[in-house]
Amino acid sequence: MKTLLSLTFFSLTFSLGAKTLDLNKVSSGSNWIMHMDFDSMRNSDVGMFLEDSFENNPEIKSKIDEMVSTYGIDLRKASNFTMYGSGEKHKGIGILEGGVNASNVEKFADSKDFISETKLGKQSVFSVEKGRHPMTYTALKKGKMIFGPNHDYISEGILMAKGKGTGASDHPLLTSLSTLLPNPGFMFFANLEGAGNVVELDPRAKFMTEHIDSCGLTIGEIGGTLKVVGIMQVKSQESSVQIENMIKGGFAMMEMRKADDRRISDLILGHAVNRTSNTVRVEMDLSIEVIIDHLEKQMKKAV
Repeated sequence: MKTLLSLTFFSLTFSLGAKTLDLNKVSSGSNWIMHMDFDSMRNSDVGMFLEDSFENNPEIKSKIDEMVSTYGIDLRKASNFTMYGSGEKHKGIGILEGGVNASNVEKFADSKDFISETKLGKQSVFSVEKGRHPMTYTALKKGKMIFGPNHDYISEGILMAKGKGTGASDHPLLTSLSTLLPNPGFMFFANLEGAGNVVELDPRAKFMTEHIDSCGLTIGEIGGTLKVVGIMQVKSQESSVQIENMIKGGFAMMEMRKADDRRISDLILGHAVNRTSNTVRVEMDLSIEVIIDHLEKQMKKAV
């Protein structure tokens, strides 16, 4: 199990990357979106390191190939992965494009008692009842896989994946988020105001919606660093000043830790907080060299 978790971590890290998000494949009414494009990361320093490591280590390559044969999913060949939802807890749609062998996915499902099969038209849909939250999924013939909590979400996901559904409308912060980095590695967006209008939020989330309209995060490689940029659209200037000062306080505490912890000092190359009117922007630069060194050590443990 430890080896499986390590390999899964490596695969996900290898896959991080994000090109322009296609809102035509995101359902209308979505208030949160997470998007990764696996293709772009393969050209990054981290991606090339991991790709070489997989190919040059027969034992790791053999274990990954075994997982691909068993589960029918090869993240090394996946193109992109997008998840989104309205804000309802444990409900959303996931669309994986590329790297899916529908026949192997079905064979694995048939081999497990806790996975049941039903039909959505001619499409086989599999339901996993194991665990706290049921999950439903289906594998399409063109290398795509749809995930959701039930058949209704799967049906919607199939339409969106085929470009036949009603796409989401753009949001000013989402537009800004997509232009912050030249080659983003990861993108997340949340319309907190919209989510609050859909569901009854818990006290912590409700407190956030009272002060923050929307927020987002994007990650990408730039010149030997992994840049993390977060942006928040705050409802009032008073609240934006308070949030800016809280983040600056957090960075000040981090600087104190850096003085006593060489690992943190080597990893974090720089950070900044900027506020323009009601918009707060947070940046952090991480060392690619340190990240690769950490991955290399973890890979040795996984073998």
